[in-house]
Amino acid sequence: FDRTRDPYHSHVIYSDDHGATWQLGGSVDVGTNECAIVETVAGALYINCRNYVGEQRRAVAWSYDQGLSFTALRWEETLVEPICQASLVRYDDQQILFANPASTRREKLTVRLSADEGQRWPVAKALHAGPAAYSDLAVLPDLTICCLYECGESHPYERLRLARFTLAWLSDGQDSSSLE
Repeated sequence: FDRTRDPYHSHVIYSDDHGATWQLGGSVDVGTNECAIVETVAGALYINCRNYVGEQRRAVAWSYDQGLSFTALRWEETLVEPICQASLVRYDDQQILFANPASTRREKLTVRLSADEGQRWPVAKALHAGPAAYSDLAVLPDLTICCLYECGESHPYERLRLARFTLAWLSDGQDSSSLE
């Protein structure tokens, strides 16, 4: 991997005029792409990125100026990945959900929960133990969680599956204030 010739950078594109015009915001360090972003309760932006730098972990960074710049990335040791797209969504004002193939291969599609704005991911549950790849999370108005993901028995692209579940199922009924 040659960092000086890397064409990949995660970044934000934003609009200050309700979509009439768009501007390029800050970029995350080299070797990142296919990112997902959430706003923290305090107003910072947490960006979670696929990476190509050899670490089989997600790369994460924060912006404290509305996406104009980002901190240096750090490897999220808990979020193992095989260089693959992942998904991220705010569940409510206290919790964030994350999904990816939690392995060094495209397998074991796992959903995680953070109750501290992405600092730690103590709750995790596999949706599919076999081959799996890209995913997309959504939270319905009744707070049901949906995860659309690629999966299969022999390879990760055999079918698309939609999983619907609750926070109680994901956390085994734990209250977010007790998450360690």
